[in-house]
Amino acid sequence: MLAWNPDVIITIEPAFAAAVKTDPVWASVRAVQNGRVYLSPRLPFGWVDFPPSVNRLIGLWWLAKALYPEQFPETTDAQIDSLLTGRA
Repeated sequence: MLAWNPDVIITIEPAFAAAVKTDPVWASVRAVQNGRVYLSPRLPFGWVDFPPSVNRLIGLWWLAKALYPEQFPETTDAQIDSLLTGRA
């Protein structure tokens, strides 16, 4: 991953998402430098990984808003916000 030097990193691991921002090993990666490391929502199930289900539909919406916020200016409602932040 370090050799690829991605523009964006999407992760399902909260510990990685938190640590990568301050880890000197990752400091030279474009995604880290530009603040484009995203933690995928996981409630009630994973939105981009497992299990393969309808959750991936809202995962596509979330990913589009994360990567291209200027293309999706609409605000979310309180229920979706609670899922995105992990707070019910």
